[in-house]
Amino acid sequence: MGALEFVKKWFGFNGWKELSTSKRVGTQILYRVAFVAGLAVFIMLYVFVAGEDPQLPGLCGLAAIWFLIFQFFVNLIFVNSS
Repeated sequence: MGALEFVKKWFGFNGWKELSTSKRVGTQILYRVAFVAGLAVFIMLYVFVAGEDPQLPGLCGLAAIWFLIFQFFVNLIFVNSS
């Protein structure tokens, strides 16, 4: 398996596609709220550790890192689960 296939499998949008075809609106809302809540916790942890508010580039970096972590978990649950 190449690096591109690994990234596509674990960080792609297949989990969201699987979630959207399940027709469970409550689950979709729950995952979107969980994403926003997780991002807020991630930002609060950064402020706690760094002692200062992140600037815009740092905030974009935090959002990108959290997005990849969240995509990994969505794909783990909906696509790659055993």
